[in-house]
Amino acid sequence: MKAALKILKNPCPLEYPQCIITRMKNEQKKPALIGVIGGVGPFAGLDFMRNIFNSTRAAKDQEHLDCVLVSCPSIIPDRTEFLFNSEAAENPCMGMFESAKKLHAAGVSYAVVACNTAHSGRIFGPFCEMARDSLPGLTIINMLETCATHVRKNMGITRIGLLATLGTHRSGVYREYFGGSFELIEPDAAGQKNVHEAIYSKEFGIKAFSQPVTPLARETIGGEIRKLASRGAQAIILGCTELPLAVQAGAVSVPVIDPGLIAARALVARAAPEKLLAL
Repeated sequence: MKAALKILKNPCPLEYPQCIITRMKNEQKKPALIGVIGGVGPFAGLDFMRNIFNSTRAAKDQEHLDCVLVSCPSIIPDRTEFLFNSEAAENPCMGMFESAKKLHAAGVSYAVVACNTAHSGRIFGPFCEMARDSLPGLTIINMLETCATHVRKNMGITRIGLLATLGTHRSGVYREYFGGSFELIEPDAAGQKNVHEAIYSKEFGIKAFSQPVTPLARETIGGEIRKLASRGAQAIILGCTELPLAVQAGAVSVPVIDPGLIAARALVARAAPEKLLAL
C-alpha cells in the first residue's frame, strides 16, 4: 500500500511534464472537430454524416475526421409548422441552440444544421445570434449560402428549379440566396403541395418511410422534377434534406443539387482541406 501511494505521489517527475507537452503538440496537429445538428429529420442527419464520410480522403478508420452528430428531434419543433403558425408553435431555434450547446461542449469548431427550412430568417437568424453570443469558438456554416456560392463558381447555369417544403417556399429563403444571379423556378401551388406531401405524408412520405422511400414518394418527386425541367430548369435544387433520400443523381433527366452534400464538403474543407475528395 505504501509503495502504491508513493508511485501516485511521484509519477515520473522528470518525464511526466514532457509527456503532457508532447500530447498537447499532437492534439494541436489534429484537424478541427466538426459537428452536425440533426434530428430534422433523423434520417436526413444520418445522410449528412454519410456525405461527410464520402467526401473525405481516407484509406483507414483513423484517417477519417472526428465528427459529432447531435440528433435530438424531441426538442426541435417542426420548422414548417412554426413558419405557418408562429404564434402557436415554439421557435425551433431554441432546440437547435440546445443541440449546438452539446456540440460546443464536445469541442466542435464547425457545425451545420441539416435542415433547409431551418435556414429561414425567422429561425436561423435568432439561432445564429444565440450561438455567436454564447458559444465562442463554434462557427455555424450556412448550408444555403455555401450552396449558392458553389453553384455560382462551378456550375455555369442560370435557371434553377427548386423542390422544398411549403415552409421553405413560403419563407422565400432560397430567393434570398439565389436571387439576382439566377432565375429560380418553383413548382406551382399544386406542385409544391405534392412535394410537401411526399415528404410529410404519414401514409407514404419520406419522414414516415425513409428506409426505403416509398415508390409513390419517388414517383411524385420525379414528376415534379420533370415539370421543372420542361419549364427550362437546367438543374434542380433538392431543397429539403429528406429529398436526396428519394432522388439519386443520374436517376433524373437534369442534374440535381444537394445542399447537404455541398455543406458536408464545406465542413471537411474547413477542418482538413487536404482530405477533401474531388467531386
